Amino acid sequence: MNFFVDKKTFIKNNYFILLPYNKEVVPVELKLKVNFDDILFVDKQKELILNNTKNFIQNESSNNVLLWGASGMGKSTLVRSVVKKTNLELKEDSKINLIEIPNHSLELLTEIIYFLSKIDEKFIIFIDDVLIKNNNPYFNTLKSFVEGSLLSNSQNIRFYVTSNLRHISDDQDFLKNENELLKKEMKSNLISLSDRFALWIGFYDNNREKYIKTVKYYLKIFKKKENKNLIKKAMEWSISKGSYSGRTALQFVYNYSNNNN
Repeated sequence: MNFFVDKKTFIKNNYFILLPYNKEVVPVELKLKVNFDDILFVDKQKELILNNTKNFIQNESSNNVLLWGASGMGKSTLVRSVVKKTNLELKEDSKINLIEIPNHSLELLTEIIYFLSKIDEKFIIFIDDVLIKNNNPYFNTLKSFVEGSLLSNSQNIRFYVTSNLRHISDDQDFLKNENELLKKEMKSNLISLSDRFALWIGFYDNNREKYIKTVKYYLKIFKKKENKNLIKKAMEWSISKGSYSGRTALQFVYNYSNNNN
C-alpha cells in the first residue's frame, strides 16, 4: 500500500496529520487553546520562528528549525500557532500547510517528501519530541532528509522539529543508566541531527514570578477573576506538577475554568 495524498485537500485546509496505518495524510481541524501572541516569556524565540516562516512563504532565505529545551514552554504550540498567524497576515495565495508526522512513524518520509515536492504548495513537516535513541530505526532517515538526501533540497518543504533534550552532557537523565559506549553513540546521534539544522531555537524553564504572571494572563483570557486564594491554588498546582512551565499554568487555568463555570 503506497502513501496517499489528495492534492485537493490542501486547498481548504492548513493542518494535516499522517495516519501511519492508513498511509494517508488527512486534514485536521485545529482549535488552539492559546494563540501565538499568548505564549509568554519567549519573545525572541517567537520572533525567530515567525521571521523564518514568513521568509519561507515569501520565497526568501529560510531554514529548517530545531526547537529544543525545557518541556512545557511552548515549543509545539509555537509551531502550530505560527502557521495560523502567518496565514492570517499574508496573502491567501501564499499560505503554508503544516503536516505533523508522529515521531515513531518516520518510515514514510521518503514517499511523503517525494509527493509533496511535486505539489505547488508550501509545507512544514512537523515532528514533535523527536526520538534520538538507538531503538528508533528511522532516526537516520530523518537526518538524511533534513540535510543530505537528494530530496532534502525540496524548495517547498521545511522541517520544524522539537526535542526536550537540553544539553549534550553525561549528566542527562536519558544517559544515566546507559553504558559508556551507548552514551557516546547517543550523544553522537544528537550532535549529528542538531548540526543539520541551520536555526536552533532554545527554550528555558520559567521561574516562580513568570509562572504567576502566566497564570494571571491566562485567567484574563478565560475571563476568570483573579484572587489571592486562586493564586495560592495555582502554586499548589505547580508543586504537584513539579514545574513552573507555561503548560502547567495553562493546565491549571483550564482545569479551574472547566470546574467553576
